[in-house]
Amino acid sequence: MPHTRHPIRSLVEVGLVKCLFFILALLPRRLRLGAGRALGLALYAFVPRLRRMAAANLDRAFADSLTREEKSRISRASFVHLGRLLCDTPAFSRVRPDRLEEFAVFEGLEHLRAAYAKRRGVFVFSAHYGNWEMVALIQGYLGLPLAMVTRPLDNPHLERSLFAYRTLSGNQVIHKKGAAKEMLRAVRRGWGVAIVIDQNVRGEEGLFVDFFGTPASTTPALATLALKTDAPIIPVFGIPLPDGRYRIRYLPEVPHPHSGDTRQDIAALTQHCTRIIEEQIRAQPEYWVWMHRRWRTRPRENAQPTSPAREARA
Repeated sequence: MPHTRHPIRSLVEVGLVKCLFFILALLPRRLRLGAGRALGLALYAFVPRLRRMAAANLDRAFADSLTREEKSRISRASFVHLGRLLCDTPAFSRVRPDRLEEFAVFEGLEHLRAAYAKRRGVFVFSAHYGNWEMVALIQGYLGLPLAMVTRPLDNPHLERSLFAYRTLSGNQVIHKKGAAKEMLRAVRRGWGVAIVIDQNVRGEEGLFVDFFGTPASTTPALATLALKTDAPIIPVFGIPLPDGRYRIRYLPEVPHPHSGDTRQDIAALTQHCTRIIEEQIRAQPEYWVWMHRRWRTRPRENAQPTSPAREARA
């Protein structure tokens, strides 16, 4: 049976988070980012389970191509980055359409505008890299609205607070379970659909593709629905800059394969998009969230290739 969170615990959690955000909102952004750095270092020092997980992932991804000292540096920097993200959440409410340059500089925005101009909807994909939430928020203010595919938080009160932040610029939220129908609806009305594809997928829903040289169970939803609708696919990354802003980098449209074999095309497109994420992580690995079990699901020996049929049926 699914775990049910105790309502008192949920209320205590949301109360603590709201108090923390209230205090952080009073601070200048430079001090908030400094507090985030301290929080990240504290997590690195006092939560050994996450530190070990990050170390194992770095070993799997880079093997002997990096020294242990280099991997430790990347791990600490990743924790610092996570802490800064958490403490900078109050900045969402201060972003304004006429002051976007205070928070972001853009690269490759022409690729995104060209994709929207086709009027077939757009799939905008990324990873848990940089500040993916800020990217979505700012894109809404550009007049290029998004429906964001997300997994709801276990705490319903915190989920409502996060929902309010995510929809400030006119974006919508689609919860991950049973999302395909709403994703198709958004694409057909010319919207963008934002999806992150770097998390482990459990059970038979995943498609195994190469990620840092190891099979990783990955959602086929992006490829399946993009091929079904012929909607363009645009990669995006929000890369932190030294001055506290983000370089929002849109890459050129990802071409659709057309081999005539739907299963093969879905696998090839999922692999291509995963490779784009890997290349960005290799370039600046400290901005990816290494402390999650990306390779948790393993292929079964002598198993047939996983079918994305359940995603396609939706």
